[in-house]
Amino acid sequence: MVDRLLQHCHDIGAPALTNIRRTSDSVLFDFDGTLDQLLPLRMFSTLSVVLDESEHAREDGFADALAGLTESAEHGVIARLSGPPAYRVDDIEGRGVLIEGVGARLGWQNDPRAWDVNISEHGRFVLAEIGAMHRSRRYPKLHRIPASVNPVVGSLLVQLAKPEADDTVYDPFCGSGTLLTEVAAIGKGALFLGTDIAQKALGVARLNLEPLGKPYLLAQARAEALPLPAQSVDRVISNMPFGKRVGSHQVNSLLYPRFLGELARVLRPKGRAVLLTEDKRLFQQAVQETRRIRVIKEVQVTSGGLHPTAYVVEYTQKSRRMDRRKKRLGER
Repeated sequence: MVDRLLQHCHDIGAPALTNIRRTSDSVLFDFDGTLDQLLPLRMFSTLSVVLDESEHAREDGFADALAGLTESAEHGVIARLSGPPAYRVDDIEGRGVLIEGVGARLGWQNDPRAWDVNISEHGRFVLAEIGAMHRSRRYPKLHRIPASVNPVVGSLLVQLAKPEADDTVYDPFCGSGTLLTEVAAIGKGALFLGTDIAQKALGVARLNLEPLGKPYLLAQARAEALPLPAQSVDRVISNMPFGKRVGSHQVNSLLYPRFLGELARVLRPKGRAVLLTEDKRLFQQAVQETRRIRVIKEVQVTSGGLHPTAYVVEYTQKSRRMDRRKKRLGER
């Protein structure tokens, strides 16, 4: 995901973003612009100002970190916030010194519950996280259920699906509707369909989709028998049961082949599916045994201590040629 975030930063590029580079789990850049310019970057949790390196910060009593915070408050990203910001300091070594220093130097209010700036430590850096750009404030406020997909991971799945504005988008394991909500949030999709075996989950999905004002249909149904006509959806995006937090490998051994057969039936010839699972060997075997579809890309992510893979699935080239031939014969 860091590689994809890096590419998206390069897409924005100069003059707003310069000196773009990556670490193992983040992207660093110099920034000169408005915070709105960064909103298209969906695949990050927090945006932070780098204040100092952690080891040096404690050696000088956070003097350089406080100077960096002051500079940002006067001329940088923090200056883009409206009014004097409230702040909090994470549970880091030297926390008391930082709290005293920020209060004395900047006069900000220490408010751990409603903060605009959070001073934290991540890896080798001391950071000032910008609350307005935190994941919880950039993404729609969602009602959640156990095993709901992380919104940032959900954004990756949507990006891989490449939905268009007029697409019918379907999630056959919709749960709380996180993925459908993300498609709508970026202005894609014309009709949103979701099915799940749990009526309670569908009720939560309805709470998440209703405020968006987009056409949607939710129904209780099993993924082995999708209640849709053949070739009726453009994009299928789903967080499948891994067999760990939800379901079991034994159940998946029956579910996956039957669902993939249904997927091949309902997907339009030029459609695309993006499916997330950690039951990888079973999924790959089930795809190989399913006619008409193939995996064209795999992207592994880390989420909640698990390492699932997002599989991008499309029709085989042979199946597409056969569909075109049938269409031409039908036109004759």
